[in-house]
Amino acid sequence: MNLALRDYKIYQMKAELENRKKFLCSKKIQLKSTQKENNLLSDVLRDYEQYNNHLINQKQKQIQFLTMLNEYIENITKDIKLTDIKLKESKLEQRDILKEIAALKTEIDTLVENSDDNIYSNEVI
Repeated sequence: MNLALRDYKIYQMKAELENRKKFLCSKKIQLKSTQKENNLLSDVLRDYEQYNNHLINQKQKQIQFLTMLNEYIENITKDIKLTDIKLKESKLEQRDILKEIAALKTEIDTLVENSDDNIYSNEVI
């Protein structure tokens, strides 16, 4: 497969994933407002929140792992005499890891931002 075509398909899939995330966030907000009128939706909302919390925990674990991997690469590059090429490769790997960590942190912020501590309120306005 042509690299440009593959990259384009990856870009399309990332865009679709982002659109679906936005759609789910908007549905969550709608569900919260509807839940005030229909108490049966409380269980659905609670399940969604548990799933959301699970995603946050998974992303935090990924960040911890990638941070450990980054530190490991850093320690190896200090302890072992690497050729210039290998040193550049390890620095590129570290840069990729740090980018992935930043992306995960952004996703966690988005998930946390869309969470609301008062979702279990059954008050009717």
